[in-house]
Amino acid sequence: MRAEARAVLAALEPGSVVCCAVSGGADSVALLHLLWGLCPPLGLTLRAAHFNHCLRGAESDGDAAFVQDLCRRWGIPLAMGRGDAAARAEATGESIEEAARALRRAFLLAQPGYIATAHNADDQVETILINLLRGTGLKGLGGMAPAAGRIVRPLLSATRADILTYLTARGLSWREDSTNALDDALRNRLRHHVLPLLRAENPSLSETVGRSAAILREEEALLAAQTAALLERAKRGGGWDCATLAAAPAALRTRALRQLLGGAKPAAAHVAAVEGLLASRHGSAGVDLPGGRRALREYGLLRIARSGPETFDPVALCPGRTVRLGGWTASLRGPVSAAVSGPYVMYLRPERLSQPPKLLLRPRQSGDRLRRSGGEKTVKALMIDAKIPAARRGLLPVAEDGGVAAVCGLGPAWDRMARPGETAWMLEFYEEGRERHD
Repeated sequence: MRAEARAVLAALEPGSVVCCAVSGGADSVALLHLLWGLCPPLGLTLRAAHFNHCLRGAESDGDAAFVQDLCRRWGIPLAMGRGDAAARAEATGESIEEAARALRRAFLLAQPGYIATAHNADDQVETILINLLRGTGLKGLGGMAPAAGRIVRPLLSATRADILTYLTARGLSWREDSTNALDDALRNRLRHHVLPLLRAENPSLSETVGRSAAILREEEALLAAQTAALLERAKRGGGWDCATLAAAPAALRTRALRQLLGGAKPAAAHVAAVEGLLASRHGSAGVDLPGGRRALREYGLLRIARSGPETFDPVALCPGRTVRLGGWTASLRGPVSAAVSGPYVMYLRPERLSQPPKLLLRPRQSGDRLRRSGGEKTVKALMIDAKIPAARRGLLPVAEDGGVAAVCGLGPAWDRMARPGETAWMLEFYEEGRERHD
């Protein structure tokens, strides 16, 4: 047990703080004692933290006093926290266990350095069974990792029997939580009734499940890396290429879609609906998602956007000023020597602008028209010709100065455009979070 714990701690940066979560129970007392001996030789600074959930009255207060006395005797700095789990559960609709876990987690994560928790091999089995009963994938079946971010679990390979042996051999005492004997929580029911049956079939159940979980975590990490690579390959101009996603193996595709949809656990129905968009034969289609969002298929691209029309407030643009609007940044500079105009960088003739130049940047309006070399068409028709997705058209700024002078994504009006080498004002648009357009 000591060797495994030392291996977890040895991976931490020397000089780090390790804050041990101590309830006063057998597992956390054993962990604190182990860390008390291991941290100094590894160059780590040990602290402790105890949280009182106020659920068991005098018994909870007794736990706090026990931990305080223990840390005082061992010379370990202790942070104490307190919260009313029952009140939180009533206010939020959470179960008592969920409320207590949320309060405790917030308190622990407010502590400095790494947080060491006393989860052990038997806890791992219980956690995996709970995940399995509720429905899970590889990540849930992999259970808890020995280290995850700031959380470290040095006892994860030790069974409760190992821990009790360790404590007894050193004459260490601990506190018993009376609620652990009750069957009101799922974890307790599994511990009292299901696990004894499984251990009758396999006395080494915790070790066996622990090895399987470690294998599954490795496979989960591999699939996560492949999913990230798939999303990177599929990324196109503010969205993801539907054909690339649709051609991926189903396991990677559904993982990628869950990641794009976000949240802890996107519903299977929403993932399936977005998969349907990938296979759609329509140029534009969409499905509603929770949280006021919508998945859109637009000319072969998948985008996740807010529901409802996207737009922005009009803003004036003068020389030397940079403005942000609708996810775009716009600037007007000059006079300069004109180059070839494009859809995002365009050169405007000074004599066709007000003096001094002052452009109104606004969303597209019904009836807007733009003169091009082949004649005049509505801005909407030109956007359709350019295959600009419908949901993005309202976010492309229209530059107005006595009429439409230019449109982001389309270019300048033909009769306003300066030719290469002429004196001009340069109007530039670039999308925030992306490279500037040429």
